[in-house]
Amino acid sequence: MQKLILYTIILMLGFTQARAAEDESAPTTSAYVSLGDPMVLNLSGTKRLTFLQISADVLVSDADAEETIKIHVPAIRHSLIMLLSEQKASDIKTPAKREEIRQQATAQVQSMIVALSGSTDVSDILFSSILVQ
Repeated sequence: MQKLILYTIILMLGFTQARAAEDESAPTTSAYVSLGDPMVLNLSGTKRLTFLQISADVLVSDADAEETIKIHVPAIRHSLIMLLSEQKASDIKTPAKREEIRQQATAQVQSMIVALSGSTDVSDILFSSILVQ
């Protein structure tokens, strides 16, 4: 009888530890935060006036970070507009350069959010639409 009780206790402890490990390894839920209306700006590098229209979203590490990003949307938009307006029209048309710019934007927004709120919840900046005209 004592062996049965001992086996039951060992089994219950193993189940409890497995359940705790499962809860700790549960994936965090990422969330996307839109930066609002598309941004329209001028590009340099051509004799002809060239416009860029771009929509962007921020990927955050969890749903709690959405509020932090929503508070700082104007600062994020400003930062992206300043970064993108420095680009040449010919560069923004190539996929490789777009990816490079997206990575620069991600790093810039991450450092800005850390400075503004101390949060490190920005995972990525995603360009949801790009139009060069």
